Amino acid sequence: MSKKVLWIWSFNNRQQTVILPNGMNATMRPLKFQSGLREALAPEWEIEFISDDLSEELPNADVIVIPKTNKALYAERSKNAKVVWVSGNEVVENDFEGIKKKITEA
Repeated sequence: MSKKVLWIWSFNNRQQTVILPNGMNATMRPLKFQSGLREALAPEWEIEFISDDLSEELPNADVIVIPKTNKALYAERSKNAKVVWVSGNEVVENDFEGIKKKITEA
């Protein structure tokens, strides 16, 4: 059975005002990035890119990936979760191996 990774790709509040965190909107080809990361993590890890509702509890997963620029926003909500912080540069550079290493070491 594969482990589950949730990537906070965007966030909203009570299902309104969807915003992309700094860094996640930097890539010109988000679907290509997401597909490449899925391939890099398979078959050990299943990854889901989500829009996180800030009005609800943080979803459960083996690892949660959150953009570094949102550390302050998620500091309290993520204190009991295994969190990997990624930079916009890692996304833009398609650093699949570096991100995979962070996830597997979390």
